[in-house]
Amino acid sequence: MNANVITLALFVLAEGGEHAAAPTFWTNPAIWRPLNLLIFIIILVYLLRNKIRIGDVFDKRAAGIRKELEDARNAKEQAERKLAEVEARLNKLDQEVAAIKAESEQEGSREFERIVKGAAADAEKISQTAHREIDGAVKAAKSELRAFVAEQSVALAESMIRAEIRPDDSDRLLNKYIDEVGEVKR
Repeated sequence: MNANVITLALFVLAEGGEHAAAPTFWTNPAIWRPLNLLIFIIILVYLLRNKIRIGDVFDKRAAGIRKELEDARNAKEQAERKLAEVEARLNKLDQEVAAIKAESEQEGSREFERIVKGAAADAEKISQTAHREIDGAVKAAKSELRAFVAEQSVALAESMIRAEIRPDDSDRLLNKYIDEVGEVKR
């Protein structure tokens, strides 16, 4: 009888169940399809978890995302601090501009005073140099004038003497000079 049941089961399976009355546990696709899907999912989960370690991949990705979020939060806080600093500086900008302007005016007045003092010192040096040059020129002119006056005096005296000396005066002067030279030698 077992052989008849097996033959009948094979026949029913071969015919595709068209002639079978009611499907049994082993031939019911409504049971095997979800069961096959469940087994496939269990195997897939096992492979993904233990062999591929998809959990580690997701954990690393989640850790990376958490780190990026923390970095972004820190960057946002830094940007907010810098924004607050910039806003504070902008609020103080008018005061800084006024302070810089006052400082530059003071520096300008100090520079002006320094330039004026330097110019006065340069003018004094130029004045002293000019006085020295004038004094030197006056001395040179006086010396030239004395030489000119002496030369002119000699020329005038010579012309006066020539006009008034006669030949007998020249003999007498010559004899007088010879007598004076003779007395000095003795």
